[in-house]
Amino acid sequence: MLRNRVVEALVSRTSTEVMGFLSRNGDSKLHSGQTLLASAQQIEQVLRGWMGEGERIVILALPAGEDFARALLGCVLAGITAVPVTLPRPGSHTDRLLTIARDCRADAILCLESSRSLLTQALSREGEKPFSLIALDQPDAELPAFQRRSADTGKDIAVVQYTSGSTRAPKGVCVTGDNILANADLVARSWQMDEQTRFVNWLPHYHDMGLMGGIFYPLLCGGVSFQMSPLDFIRRPESWLQAIATHRANFSGGPAFAFDACLRRVPDADSLQLDLSCWDRAFCGAEPVPADLLDRFHAHFKAAGLRRQSLFPCYGMAEMTLFAAGLPDDDLAAEKPSLAKTAPCNLNDELRQGIVIIDHETREQLPDGQSGEIWLRGPSQADGYLYLSKYSDKTFLQKISGDEKSEWLRTGDIGHIRDGKLFITGRYKDIVICNGRKFSAPEIEWVVCATDPALNPLAAAVFMPDPAATGQAVLIAELNSRETLSRPEADVKKDILQIARGEWGLELTQIDFVPRGTLDRTSSGKIRRSAVAEKFCLGGFDFPKSERHNQVLEK
Repeated sequence: MLRNRVVEALVSRTSTEVMGFLSRNGDSKLHSGQTLLASAQQIEQVLRGWMGEGERIVILALPAGEDFARALLGCVLAGITAVPVTLPRPGSHTDRLLTIARDCRADAILCLESSRSLLTQALSREGEKPFSLIALDQPDAELPAFQRRSADTGKDIAVVQYTSGSTRAPKGVCVTGDNILANADLVARSWQMDEQTRFVNWLPHYHDMGLMGGIFYPLLCGGVSFQMSPLDFIRRPESWLQAIATHRANFSGGPAFAFDACLRRVPDADSLQLDLSCWDRAFCGAEPVPADLLDRFHAHFKAAGLRRQSLFPCYGMAEMTLFAAGLPDDDLAAEKPSLAKTAPCNLNDELRQGIVIIDHETREQLPDGQSGEIWLRGPSQADGYLYLSKYSDKTFLQKISGDEKSEWLRTGDIGHIRDGKLFITGRYKDIVICNGRKFSAPEIEWVVCATDPALNPLAAAVFMPDPAATGQAVLIAELNSRETLSRPEADVKKDILQIARGEWGLELTQIDFVPRGTLDRTSSGKIRRSAVAEKFCLGGFDFPKSERHNQVLEK
């Protein structure tokens, strides 16, 4: 049971550090197992006192760091379902928080006293029952009497992990305690995560990689984690690398955009005096990883002692708790496919047994080398979407044609397996159709954005505004921060147009370049193409009028 494992992990290290919290200036506040357990038990008492019988769902509307960690562990101890969310800033858009609060039917919201008024305003709607706000930093004298609860089981929902999704309606993934333990043990076996683990985490707690990989897993394996604010990374990507070097972390990682940000914004290792020789497990996931990204990252930081073997892609999703594929690559001398647009994830026998490639239409299993939909299975498979049986029935516990026994998760991702490696090439919802042929939007973005160094293939969107007009699409690409096109804009657009026509027979009816940060993103940094397409169709973009696309894209 998750509660027992968490308590054991803390009690076994009463006098040794288990979790540290890093400030913006690099200072750290360390917690031993004893102090973190005591802090979590205080939250447990708050929850048991405030919540009535049958109330089990609590939103954690807390900033990243110590308050969130102790609230999360307090929920585990109390047998309460935790729903992590991003804390809205004053003046920011709060509809997502309200949507999640309504969707999960939250019984209470944990917050700090300093954010109570903001949350009250964000969650107040005329005619609705107000949500109960519990401030963790209120005086102990105000706490109600302690109430004993019955123990939870491993089948109880420990966390509702809301997917960032590509639509405006996020779905809550029900992750049980057994799911978390199974996935933590899988990661420990696959990556050799143990009591020697020192983990630096900058990823947000409302994202599965930050919540599971950054908080739960280092604790459960007996290691120590150092938590830093995601905002600190966004402001200064080098702060992530400096934290790894300072705390001699051997585990840390993030989405592809994080590695790309370090390449673009962090000077060479010599000027920062970094020592990254400790970094043994530098994982990159949450989105397809461009084939050359990790090679370029290594070249940029190898002077700091970073080994190429330490860098590896991984694959997973909240519906599988977190991790499904990806291992350190000890055989980098092996020949790599020259045509691959994405870096493949290594598989061992255990991981391979949990992955199949399926024909999207017939549900028949495909042999190695053939591309189809990636299906996953195993004890990490979550319990479904909260209150959404219609969507759960289409995604979870799926059957392969001819095999009625096994139960699989449909990922919606496109890929194939070759030579013991999983190649992820896109998603079915991001397909661009041209003359009866189907192409992956990320593949098109990577190729056309290579026409100029100021364009970022991880911050671009190709989509079809009119699905009936096959062969016609729009490209919107962000410019890298502080960079301008190396050539006249018209020349770059003409090159992109010619490549799209030549490679795929695709007619780009509009090409526009926008400032960095313009396109909608998920919490892991992926572009929300459907949201971008919707905004485009509604006229929501304010494109420069100095050079209209119809002047540039003349045949």
